[in-house]
Amino acid sequence: MSKMTHIKVLGLALFAVFAFSAFTAASAFAVSEWLWEGNPIGVGVELATHTVGTLVLDVLDATGTVLINEIDCSGLFEGTVGRGPVDLVLDLFDLLGNLIEELPGTSSLTCETLFDEGGPEGKACAVGAESLLWVEELSLSLGLTWESLIELVGTTFLDHFHHVAFELKCLLLAGVTLESLCEGLTSGTLTNVAPNVLLQFGPEVGVESESLHCINTVGGAEQPLTFVDLSGDLIIEHTTGGTLAVS
Repeated sequence: MSKMTHIKVLGLALFAVFAFSAFTAASAFAVSEWLWEGNPIGVGVELATHTVGTLVLDVLDATGTVLINEIDCSGLFEGTVGRGPVDLVLDLFDLLGNLIEELPGTSSLTCETLFDEGGPEGKACAVGAESLLWVEELSLSLGLTWESLIELVGTTFLDHFHHVAFELKCLLLAGVTLESLCEGLTSGTLTNVAPNVLLQFGPEVGVESESLHCINTVGGAEQPLTFVDLSGDLIIEHTTGGTLAVS
């Protein structure tokens, strides 16, 4: 083989490697999108959605290893999906249809405390006492939304929320009220369960997600930082029916 022929063969081999690498990268990061009745949503079209179900807040201590509380919150998120991978959460309602406000609003979501660690310092929310939740930076009337982006990783669709925030108040075992501001990034999985889409959070569905960080106060005095891990199942549906899906 001549030197020139060898160079040509090597060049073709390198081209093939680069082409395959580009194809693999493109496949791994293929753009995901929302579908309506099996087709991409039209340009400029926004479909109204309801996301309803129960989220479990697993409250962890400052080390992120000891479970302090398990708090169940059921509600309905109003939102939209449009062309491409973006979906928006616009407002939160309780299951009776009451809008959940930001503080200092009086309308809060009543959650159920199912577990407390019962330590001698009494720093856990008491089982049986009300835990009240207000949204933070979420209000359609104020132009505040939570945005998420869907992504296909392998065979799993992920929904990445860029920012989630809420304020929580509860009565501690010590008999005083704890106020917590929790916020951060989180991700869940999306599964097509026609005619709707199932949104799931938690390690049991194979998602590694960041914990929300919580700043805590009692009577205005700062308390140790805590973390919240989310888990639970919610159904995303179009408000007027029909088949919604991800692809």
